[in-house]
Amino acid sequence: MNAVASGHRSSRRKSVLFCAECSFESALSEGWLVVSDGDERTIVCPECGHVADHRPARSAPVSQCAD
Repeated sequence: MNAVASGHRSSRRKSVLFCAECSFESALSEGWLVVSDGDERTIVCPECGHVADHRPARSAPVSQCAD
């Protein structure tokens, strides 16, 4: 038996971030404040200042050379 999804699909893009405090929504590159401090990254809502995410920044891969 195959299940068929009913209803309409959301017009929201998959890469949209949502603020849990004020319901602001936008792509990361279109409005969110991204603060990088050394090896940490914080994403802040531009509307209410809520910290949506805080984590170590991604570091570049380290290549390993054979001696």
